[in-house]
Amino acid sequence: MPSRVFWGALAVGSAAFLPYEAVGQTAENEPVSEQAAPSATTPSAGGEPPTGQETEGDVPAVEVIQPQAEPEQPPVQAEREPAPRPRPVSRPAPQPVVTAPEPVAYEPPPEPAFQPIEPEAVLPNLVTQPAPEYYGPPGGLGSFERSVNSAQSPIVPTQGIIPGNLQDFSSAASRVTREKINEQDPLTTNEILSTVPGVAIINDDGMGRHGGISIRGTPARRSRKVLVMEDGRSINQSLWLDPSTHYTPPTERLESVEVLRGTVLTYGPNNNSGVVNFRNLQPFGANESQVSFQTGGVSVEGPGVDNGDASKWHAHTRHSTDDWGIVLSYTGASGQGAWNTERLSYNDFYGAIGWKGENSDFTFSTVYFAQRDQYDESNLEGEDEDPPGQVESLLLNNYKHCKTCFNPASGLNEYNADLWLFQGIYNYYLDQDTTISARAYGQLLKRYRYFNVEGENPLAAETSFNPFIDGDEVFIPEGVMEGRLREYDNFGTELRTELANRPFLFGMAQNLQMGVRYEYNSFTDQNILGQQGRILDGFDTNGLTFFHRKHEANAVSAFVQTDISVNDNLNIVPGARLDHYRITRKTLALPGEDDEEFDECPGGAFGGEECVVIEDFSGNQYTESFDKTHVLPGIAFAYGFGRQDAPMTLGSKSLGPVTMEKPTFANTLYGGYHRGLTMGVLREAAFPPGDEIGNNFQLGVRSTAVKGITFDVAGFHQNIQDYQIKGSTTDVAGNNVYSLINEVHVNGFEAYGRLDTRPYTGWTLNPYLEGSFTLADNKIQDGYNEDGESVAGNYVPEVPREFAYLTVGIESLKGWNASVSWTYRGSFYTDENNTPFGGDPEGENGEVPSVWLLSARANYTIPKTNMAVFVSGQNLTDELYITDREDGVKPGIGRTLMAGARLKW
Repeated sequence: MPSRVFWGALAVGSAAFLPYEAVGQTAENEPVSEQAAPSATTPSAGGEPPTGQETEGDVPAVEVIQPQAEPEQPPVQAEREPAPRPRPVSRPAPQPVVTAPEPVAYEPPPEPAFQPIEPEAVLPNLVTQPAPEYYGPPGGLGSFERSVNSAQSPIVPTQGIIPGNLQDFSSAASRVTREKINEQDPLTTNEILSTVPGVAIINDDGMGRHGGISIRGTPARRSRKVLVMEDGRSINQSLWLDPSTHYTPPTERLESVEVLRGTVLTYGPNNNSGVVNFRNLQPFGANESQVSFQTGGVSVEGPGVDNGDASKWHAHTRHSTDDWGIVLSYTGASGQGAWNTERLSYNDFYGAIGWKGENSDFTFSTVYFAQRDQYDESNLEGEDEDPPGQVESLLLNNYKHCKTCFNPASGLNEYNADLWLFQGIYNYYLDQDTTISARAYGQLLKRYRYFNVEGENPLAAETSFNPFIDGDEVFIPEGVMEGRLREYDNFGTELRTELANRPFLFGMAQNLQMGVRYEYNSFTDQNILGQQGRILDGFDTNGLTFFHRKHEANAVSAFVQTDISVNDNLNIVPGARLDHYRITRKTLALPGEDDEEFDECPGGAFGGEECVVIEDFSGNQYTESFDKTHVLPGIAFAYGFGRQDAPMTLGSKSLGPVTMEKPTFANTLYGGYHRGLTMGVLREAAFPPGDEIGNNFQLGVRSTAVKGITFDVAGFHQNIQDYQIKGSTTDVAGNNVYSLINEVHVNGFEAYGRLDTRPYTGWTLNPYLEGSFTLADNKIQDGYNEDGESVAGNYVPEVPREFAYLTVGIESLKGWNASVSWTYRGSFYTDENNTPFGGDPEGENGEVPSVWLLSARANYTIPKTNMAVFVSGQNLTDELYITDREDGVKPGIGRTLMAGARLKW
C-alpha cells in the first residue's frame, strides 16, 4: 500500500471512532468556531505532520487493531428486570488502539449542521434558559443532570428548587436568571419578582426590605404566608412561630431567583401557594470579579419636602481552583423611603467556601446583614368624628409624602436589625444514581423598632417622668417612645437522599427522593416604654416592660416523593409530607385590650399632665403548649408532546461537553394536587391556633412550539381551612391583631408569555414583548368578624385581585438593550368587612385603589471593555397613590431614577 493512501485511510478511520462530543460540540454560549477541538489523534506540540511528500526509506509494517464500535452505554450497573429507562448520560465509544511509527496529519472535522444566529442558545425568559455549566465533582454529574431535566425538584439545595429545564417539570415554576436580572438593573428583589406570574407585590419601602410578596392570592403583608428561602433554607424570621420577612438578599450577589407554585412537597411549611428561593453565587463557577455603583433620587412631594437621594454599591469576587472555591461579596445601600422621614440603609456581607473531591463536595456559607432604617409602621390616621374620606383627601391633596406635617417627631423612629445566617452542605455521590445530601444551618436575628407614642414629640417634653404600673393599669406620660424588641434564633439539620433510575412496576423506572429535618425556633417578643423625653435608638433595652412573651418550637419534618417515568412522554410524581411540631408560649407580661387618653392624668400622676392609661394589665406568668402532626399527600404529573430532536448539551469544566439523550418536548401539560400547611403568627393570636390546611389544585401548560413564542399558563383552586388574617387594627401595645376565618376559597389563573422577533428576522436586534398576569379571586366562604357578623362572600384582606407586568423592549447583540414596562396592581381591602374607600374615619380600614405604574431601563456595554452603564426609573409619572393602610394610610414610593455602572472581569 502506498504510504500516502495508508496515512489518509488511517486518519479517516480514526476520526470515525471519535465520540461525537469531540468533533461536533462547542461550549455553551460560545460562538461556533471554524475548527473544533483537536481529537485524540492530533499530533503533539513538537510533532511535524506529514506534508504529503513520501519520507525517506520504506514504511515498516503497521498492525492496526480496529474493534467494532459499540453503541453508547449507560453507566455500568447490575442488570435489572424489568430494565428501567437509562439515565440520560452520553458515554464515548471505545477508542481504537493504533500503533504508528509517525504522527498522522490532523484533519478538522466537518462543522456542525446548525449554527445559531446569536451567541446565546436560548433567548432570555422565565421558562426556557441556556443549559448550565457543571463545576462539581465527576461523581455528581448524574445528580446534576437530573437537576436540569426532571419532573421533580433537585435533591441538592445549592442546585436550586426547580430544574434547569422547566419543560419537563410537573409544577408551575419560573426562574429569573442573572442575565435577566442584569437586563432589568433592579434596585430591589421586589422589582425582580414583579415580573413573575402568580406573584403580586405591595411595596412598603423603597429598598424592598420589609416583605410584600403575595403568591396566588396570599396576603402580601410581610410575605407571611410564603416560604421565602435562600439557597434552600428558610429566611422567614421564624417559620414555625412568626413567619414574617424583613430581609431578602441584595440583587447583586444572586445567581438567580426561583419561584415554585402549585404542588410542593419537598419544602414546607408555608407551602399552600408557593415558594421563593434566592440562589447566591456559589464557590464553584466561572472565575469573576465585579464592582458596581448606582446613584439617583426619589421624588418625595409635599409641603416643605425636598427630594431624597438613593445609592447602592457592590463588590464581589469568585475564584476556584481544581478542588477549592471561594466567594466574597459586599453590598451597601442607602435610599429615600415613601415618607420624607424614611431613610433606608443596609450593609450586607456574604462569603462562601467550597471543596470538592471525586465523589463529594462541601460548601459553607455565611451572611451578616446590618439594617439601619428610619422607618416605622405608624402612618396617617384620622379621628372617629372626621367626615368620610377626609383622611384619604389629606394624604392625596395636602400631606402627600410629608410625614412631619402630621407627626413632627416621626424622624426619630427607627428600625434596626442584625442578622447572621450560616449553612454547611455536604453532598456524597455513592454512584451516578445515588446521592446523599446533608446540611446544618442557623439564623440569629435581633430586630428592634422604636417609635413615638400617639405621635407626641419627646423632644418637646418639659418634664422627665417615667411610665409606671399601678395594679392592673399602666400610666404613660406624653412624649414617650416605645420599643418593640424581637429576637429570633433558628437552628436546623436535614438529610436528603435520591435513589435514581430504580425499577418500578411493569418495566417503568423511578427516581425516588426522601428527606428528614429537625428544626428548633425560639422567639422573644418584648415591648418597653422609655422615660419621658428620652430618645430610644440603636438596640436600647432600658425601659418599662409592659408586654413580654417567649416562644419555642421543636419541629420534625419528613417527605418521600418519586418521579415515575411511565414512558418518554409521561411522568407521574406522587408523594407525601409529614410535619410534627411542638410549640410553647410563655407569657410574662400582658396588657389589656383597652386604653384611654385623659386630658389630665387621674390621681395627680405626672403632676396632673395629660397621659395615656392602659387597663387590665397582668404580670401573672403562665405557659401554654401544644403538639400537632399533619400528613400532607400530593401527586403531580407532566406530559410532554411535540418532541424536539436537538439534544441538550451540558458544559462541564472538568468533563467537557456532555450530551443528554433524554428527549425534550416543545409542550408540557402539567398539574397536580397537594395538601399544604401554613403557619400562623403566634405573637398575639389565640393559642393554640387553628390548622391552616389547604387542598390545592392546579392545571397548566407551557410551550415553545411556535418559533419565537414562549408561554406558560396555569389555573388553580385552593380550599383552605382556619385561614389566619391580620386585621388593620392593633392592640394597645401596638401589636397587630390576628383572627381566623373558617374557610377561604381561592380561584384564579396566571399567565406568562414572550414574543421574540429575532428568530424570524435573524437581525442583531431583537424587539420583543413580554408580560405576566395573575388573577386571584380570594374570597371568604365561611367566617365572622369580631362582632360575630358573617363576612362570607367578602374578599380576604391584603390580597390584590389582579396583578400585571407588561414589557416592550429591544435587545441587541451589539451590547445594549432597553425596555419600558407597565405594572398594574389591582385594588384590595385591608379588613374582612371590605370597608369601602373613605368608609373609615381613621383610615385603617377600607379599599386601597388600583394603580398603574410606568417604569423603564436601558444599559450598554462599552465595546472592548467589560464595563456596562445603565439607567433605570420606577413610577416615572410620579403617581401619588395609596400603597397600604397599615396603622393608617401610606403613600407609595415616588418617582425613582437611578444611573450606574458595573465592571466585571
